[in-house]
Amino acid sequence: MDGNNQPLKGLVTVVEAVIECDGKNHTLRKELHERVVKKQIRGYETVCKIDEVPKKIGEYNAYIAALIPEDTFKLLTDLNYFGGKMHWTDRRSVLLDMVSEIGTPDGFDELLDKLNDRTIDEYKKVLAGQKKGYEKERDEINPRIDELQKGLGGNGYVDKLDTEEIARERARLRTELVNLDTKRKELLGQEKQRQEAIEQIYILEKKKARREAELANDTSNVKKYLDEKNIAEVKVAKLKQQVIIEDSTFMYAQSNLGSLQVELEKVRQKFTALSEAEVTTNCYACGQKLPDDKLAENAEKRKAEIAEVVKKGNNLKAAIVDGKRVFKALNEELQQARARHNDAEAAKQKRFAEIDTAIAADEKTPPEKDSLWQALCFDIGKAANQIGVPVAESLEKIERERDSQQDYVTQLDKALAHADRIKQDKARIVELEEREKELAEKIAEIDGQLTCIDDYKTAESRLIEDKVNGMFKYVEFKLFDRLLNGGMSDCCEATLAGVPYSDMSAGQKIFAGIDIVNVLSEHYGISVPMFIDHAESLTLPIEADTQTIRLFAEKKTRTLIVEREGAYTHV
Repeated sequence: MDGNNQPLKGLVTVVEAVIECDGKNHTLRKELHERVVKKQIRGYETVCKIDEVPKKIGEYNAYIAALIPEDTFKLLTDLNYFGGKMHWTDRRSVLLDMVSEIGTPDGFDELLDKLNDRTIDEYKKVLAGQKKGYEKERDEINPRIDELQKGLGGNGYVDKLDTEEIARERARLRTELVNLDTKRKELLGQEKQRQEAIEQIYILEKKKARREAELANDTSNVKKYLDEKNIAEVKVAKLKQQVIIEDSTFMYAQSNLGSLQVELEKVRQKFTALSEAEVTTNCYACGQKLPDDKLAENAEKRKAEIAEVVKKGNNLKAAIVDGKRVFKALNEELQQARARHNDAEAAKQKRFAEIDTAIAADEKTPPEKDSLWQALCFDIGKAANQIGVPVAESLEKIERERDSQQDYVTQLDKALAHADRIKQDKARIVELEEREKELAEKIAEIDGQLTCIDDYKTAESRLIEDKVNGMFKYVEFKLFDRLLNGGMSDCCEATLAGVPYSDMSAGQKIFAGIDIVNVLSEHYGISVPMFIDHAESLTLPIEADTQTIRLFAEKKTRTLIVEREGAYTHV
């Protein structure tokens, strides 16, 4: 950046490191170049090299990852990463992965036999779930017992009669109900027959009315007149159609004749124009007189055009003469067709008047003299005699009696059901009380197992902490918190001489970080340079098992000094 905090153009930023790995030096280099498009910076591109060989970014990162994964590199180079920056759950997971078999606390064989391939925590969750279910069921029992006891109150029928007497009375009433249902079905059958008879009368009345309409509209005596009218109508319609055809043909001939006359007039005008046209003897271009042969050629062309027009005019005249003859003949045929139609229409109207008079004078057969009508009247009277009296009143009386008996039976059913329910409720109360005792025993048994699990985890936590802390020279890790209720919760915090990592001084954190990195390097089987920042705050000895790079801050020093094995270089 320049003095105005703006990027300097044209620069190539380079980061390069020479790393010794397994006795061989390797140079890793990364360059950041400006990407210029049409003389404008459109971003940056990265150029990677390994031992001066260009590599793609993916190949470059894969090479480094093969030497040491990025997360492992952070653990082994940043003294504050594991103890301060890393989440405690990840820190705890790394430590537990580092320890080998921890062993099993003594005195818990019975508990371990119940695990069935489950972990202690999984088994504890199972027990907690079972306890929760048992407690929920237990808490629901007392309200249910109270509710059942409230329902044990007396009932009027139960207080006055014993259940056997109630059952006998109910059986008698049910027999009476069966008899009432039988009477009701018989009355309904009678009513059904009565309704069928009424329906039959309705059907016969409709047939009777239909027969009366047939007699009133009978045309058998005047059928010949009606047929004659139909024939006359058809004849007049055919003549009318012929008039329409003749009129259409006449109109077409008239239109064609007019077209011929118009065309003849055009031919006449063209003939007049050719006859009166001035004969040109000079050239239209240069104005000189045309040669005699050209004049003769033009005269022949004009003569031929006039002859063609005359021929066409004569043909049109002949066609017009013929068209007028046809027009006249078609006009005569049209007039004849119209006369035939008018005569037929007049004759039809005259004959229709005579036919209508004859039809009006026709006498209809009265229904009283018709045998079919008389038979229908007889059937109607016969069906009326079968109707009988309505059964609605009798049915209503039976329904009232039946409803009363049914209400009484319902009351008796409720009394017996209440008696049965009391017996069932008393038995259910005893059953619930037994279940409540059983649940209390199960909950107490689970509480004992949960207490045993807490004791096991306490003993196991001591084994784990002893195993983990045995790997470190100075640092100890607190892996469990003791809760007020006696339980245990997971945690992971480094301590130095009893001081938690969060409360350590800067020098203590560096000292503890060196101890942690030494153990992690041995665990991963990798040794990398250790960077010790703020080394000026460290007063404890450095006991690192690898190359250390210490950084000191000095107020009077303005030039970066790199010292190695007693020598130094100004940078």
